[in-house]
Amino acid sequence: MNDLVWITMQVLDVERARIFWREAIGLKELSASEVWVELEIGPGIRLALHPVFHGPALERRGYDRGGPVLGLRVASLDEMGAMLERHGAKALGPPHRIPQGRARDFEDPEGYVFELVELSS
Repeated sequence: MNDLVWITMQVLDVERARIFWREAIGLKELSASEVWVELEIGPGIRLALHPVFHGPALERRGYDRGGPVLGLRVASLDEMGAMLERHGAKALGPPHRIPQGRARDFEDPEGYVFELVELSS
């Protein structure tokens, strides 16, 4: 059986990234050291933060960086978006409609794109 275990992000500042994803996003921290932090995205799936091991990977930010985008379900897109901007996230555009509700893209303090998703009831 093959299962997704973690998604790793190379970061310039492990502690800054740890605080953002734990405190602002609200992910549960499972373990932490100076060179590896694991936070729970969902049951059995972790977000791993690791110091940069390939510098060119971080030369670009936001949409220009490419790669996967984490989509996080939230109860209120507007409230969570405003709170994340106060914690250093950058909105990359206005909220937009998706078939199941609304979404909005953000860039975290390390330059990674993630998306908040508010699903309709």
